[in-house]
Amino acid sequence: MKKTNSLYVSSPVNALVKGILREDKTLKEVLEHGDFGLGTFNDLDGEMVLLDGVFYDLHSNGKTNVADTSLETPYACVTHFRPKTSTFINEELTFDSLKKKIDSLILSKNLIYAIQVTGYFKSIKARSVPKQEAYRPLVEVAGDQKEFFFKEEEGTLVGFWTPDFMHSVTVPDYHLHFISDDKQRGGHLLEFLSKNVEIKIQPIEQLTLDLPHSIDYLTASLDDDISDDLDKAEH
Repeated sequence: MKKTNSLYVSSPVNALVKGILREDKTLKEVLEHGDFGLGTFNDLDGEMVLLDGVFYDLHSNGKTNVADTSLETPYACVTHFRPKTSTFINEELTFDSLKKKIDSLILSKNLIYAIQVTGYFKSIKARSVPKQEAYRPLVEVAGDQKEFFFKEEEGTLVGFWTPDFMHSVTVPDYHLHFISDDKQRGGHLLEFLSKNVEIKIQPIEQLTLDLPHSIDYLTASLDDDISDDLDKAEH
């Protein structure tokens, strides 16, 4: 049988949007499914980057550290990153122009794509949220987000493009996190200006979704359309 690329999602994103911010899936368990991806940690204690098999916690002050694999996550998306295309861009790029460039490179908008962008960034606008003590819907938590700006950085964008019809499973459209080459700064990408970057893209043909067994998850009402709230929280 032909081996296919797979995106592993540890829990449907609509549970996170509803305020289920704690599950018992460890990073060690997630690591079995990939070496590249993003997500968050229990209690929304920072944004997550998984790069080259190492997890990083991107805190609400913009600083990062390696995350212990015993930590747990309510939501993570990972894959074994094996890019099929690579493109060098020497002119200036913004987030909007990056999206247009990738749109022109992908085969179909009915697949998922893992995206890695490495190189020099003139500026980065990113954010993270502080650890939550009370569990609130994600759109409310987003009001606590801390934004920060980095300049003259060598670094990497890590993330995915996902079709809109998957919005109850994972974040649709472009979802990228930034981490600096020295692994000291990062966050959920909001805006950037870059020059001299390499774009690597991997089409993903298969989706693996875990369904948690926590009491909060099993008793939650997850039938509502969360697309508007997810869009507000992520952008």
